[in-house]
Amino acid sequence: MDQFAAIRLFLRVVETGSLTRAAAQLGMPKSSASKLLSELEGHLGVKLLSRSTRVVKLTGEGSEYYQQVSPILLRLSEVDAEVRERGSGLRGRVRVDVHSSMANAHLIPLLGEFRALHPHIQLMVGVSDRPISLVEEAADCVIRLGKIADASLIARVIFEDRLITCASPAYLSRKGTPADPPALKTGHELVGYFSALTGERVPLVFRRGDALYEFETADVMSNDSTGHLSMILAGLGVGQAYGSTVRAHLEQGVLVPVLRDWETHTAPVSVLYPQARKRNKRVRVFIDWLVERLARELA
Repeated sequence: MDQFAAIRLFLRVVETGSLTRAAAQLGMPKSSASKLLSELEGHLGVKLLSRSTRVVKLTGEGSEYYQQVSPILLRLSEVDAEVRERGSGLRGRVRVDVHSSMANAHLIPLLGEFRALHPHIQLMVGVSDRPISLVEEAADCVIRLGKIADASLIARVIFEDRLITCASPAYLSRKGTPADPPALKTGHELVGYFSALTGERVPLVFRRGDALYEFETADVMSNDSTGHLSMILAGLGVGQAYGSTVRAHLEQGVLVPVLRDWETHTAPVSVLYPQARKRNKRVRVFIDWLVERLARELA
């Protein structure tokens, strides 16, 4: 038995909550992973995990073993990475997850610059509006919109974004420009967004002084931020999209801002990563570059 591989597998199963997912992340067949776990339990003489078809739970002995070996293996991995990086420069994989519109409009066009600086770092970019678990997906960092309540993550704010109410020139030529939010209720069509995770609809909100208007329903909706923007660009209605997404379209005149004297929602855009990742040099270098470069791009 390769005890190091067995311990690493055990930790990954605990962190992802799934033998199947852990095996896939480590690049081994599920049958081999199951056999390796059994060998580790046989070597220790205790049951570490209680496994069923759907749930993997730690036993009492498994919980104690996890608490003891987890920091040891983490530190060993960090030492290995530090030695490799000193000897041959930054190498290895960095996995970042980012919502669709940010990925397509800003991050992906900039990645060539990072690759030129660090050609031996492999970049894996997960593009989706569905939030992921960093541990379950083996991601090093994520770019998120909005306030983050997870205390286990370190958050570095890149910039503050604001929703812009806008429509295409063709739509406004056909339907006219709304004078105020109540005008959207009659004679206008709305483009909306709903959560890819929960299905919850995100309302269009307008504030000015004591006046508040919310529109929770829309004529067409998308759960993907790029798809949502495409609907507005296609002239399907009035919508609200974040300034970082629509700025270039406004400058080019393919979208027109409306109701500009009404306040809309603002939210921080941040890069988040687990506490344990802060000592990984290649991830730290990528995050430092990401924060500086996106802040400069979107300033």
